[in-house]
Amino acid sequence: MDPNFSDRWMNHTPQIYKLRIDELILPGTHDSGSDREAPKMQFPFEITQDVPIRDQINRGFRVLDLRVELFADQPVGHPRRFQLYHLTSSGRTVAGDVLDVLNAFYANPARGKEIIVLNFHQFKNFTDAAHNELHDLIDQTIGHRLIHYAQSYMTLQELWQRMPGKNIVISYNRRGGDGYWPGVEHQWSGEDYISTTTLKKFMDDASSQPKRPYALRSIQCAKYTGFFVPDDFSDKVDEWFASQDINSYIQRFHIINTDWSTRSSIVLNCMHANQFRGLAKGDLNGG
Repeated sequence: MDPNFSDRWMNHTPQIYKLRIDELILPGTHDSGSDREAPKMQFPFEITQDVPIRDQINRGFRVLDLRVELFADQPVGHPRRFQLYHLTSSGRTVAGDVLDVLNAFYANPARGKEIIVLNFHQFKNFTDAAHNELHDLIDQTIGHRLIHYAQSYMTLQELWQRMPGKNIVISYNRRGGDGYWPGVEHQWSGEDYISTTTLKKFMDDASSQPKRPYALRSIQCAKYTGFFVPDDFSDKVDEWFASQDINSYIQRFHIINTDWSTRSSIVLNCMHANQFRGLAKGDLNGG
């Protein structure tokens, strides 16, 4: 893939228009807000990504794993009230490092067809009032861009033609409302310290389980080594998810979450794999 198109690869992927959002094969970043450049990382072992969310989406990643902590000592409306965390806050904020970044990303009209999923995955120090406040922040900042769950039956072609400018999915793990999609179904081994062989066996088993229509599902292709240090096994990620044809292993998955995501070729492989999945769907439907 031409690196000049990594920020708008969906717009340049043949056959992808035939797929619904839940049918896509999407590259995701695990613990998206825990990057090396974050201003407030207290412990090196919390770092899972090389670059901030802005660069993750520019490089083609389309699902963000967001863990949000409420800082009640910050006034309502302050950008630092909702911060991203792993074990502790990274100093990244929902307002500035996610929502404002997305508006800036979509300011380029060439990126209008890129679908990005925000998976609000975990919440720390939250109350019902805090959830309502976060919903208000999302609605005020990017509400005009949201694809509601009621549109989950639509293919990308239908979305692009009938709902131009709608390009963000909010997947919310704790409560519904505001058109949000149910939380992403995370398939995780339940173990931090496992070998790549054991992780691969888990993924084999997990990928054999049928997925409910319209549900978002991810495989957590991440593990730790040493003292809770995110492992870089990008060579295995490239080997396992290499896309060659409709029978490639990557075809068994939907959202693929990794650590050190920009070190692998997962975006390129997802782009390639979606062409085959879209073509297969067209053939199945007689198209």
